[in-house]
Amino acid sequence: MNIKFYYPIWSIGKLPLNDALYKIKENGYDGAEIALEHPKDFKNIVSMFNYYDLELLAQHPFAKGKNFSDFRKDYNCRLEEILKINPTLVNCHTGKDYFSFKENIQLINDAEILADKYNITITQEIHRGRFSYAPMVIKNYIENFPNIKLTADFSHWCVVTESLLENHKEAMTLAIKHAAHIHARVGYDEGPQVNDPFAPEHKEALESHLFWWQQICDYRKQHKHEELVITCEFGPKPYLQNLPYTQQPVTDIWNINLKMKSYLKQNLK
Repeated sequence: MNIKFYYPIWSIGKLPLNDALYKIKENGYDGAEIALEHPKDFKNIVSMFNYYDLELLAQHPFAKGKNFSDFRKDYNCRLEEILKINPTLVNCHTGKDYFSFKENIQLINDAEILADKYNITITQEIHRGRFSYAPMVIKNYIENFPNIKLTADFSHWCVVTESLLENHKEAMTLAIKHAAHIHARVGYDEGPQVNDPFAPEHKEALESHLFWWQQICDYRKQHKHEELVITCEFGPKPYLQNLPYTQQPVTDIWNINLKMKSYLKQNLK
């Protein structure tokens, strides 16, 4: 099974996209994950990705509305505009934790219909504030959508449950079976991102996440999937702590993500 590595554009700071993509390509990534908001910009973005021969993993996090009906309309409109540019994969931030189960189900179903229409894989990100905000709720959604594909960002569930998910084995087993994309960020019981996953004080958290990621690899290999996509997704403030007064970041995010790519290449079997 082929593992592909992507860099998250949101974590690269104020560097212009063209320069960011050059840097990403030079450091051996297969592609980049980018949040797409304004369709007028899509053509230029696609052109830059093509120039650097990088795969475009599109992220859809921007839907909004005064009520559910408006939100659903905006969600579908934005998602279809993204699918029209034929990205490698779309990572969706779907629904809200305060929407009803029925409302969130409608949005997931809309995404499934559009995925089939354009023959492009859509993964639903595990994320705070979305339908997938906690391990306790994921079973009902998977039962309604047995073919759902997830972006496994377990760092969010660590925060919600204030744990390393020791008491959520059933939910973890389900999520692992449906994961087609990994956000390789290490969370802990009080935050979605440790300041440096390779510091000795974060050994337990890093090993817990590596264990889950390895299970995803094993499952996909056993079921003859051809590839797994991984975004090394450590990000800047507010995910990264900054020093008070000076606002200096406590570590270099670019280097952390680069080191995580090397670590996973060495340690994922």
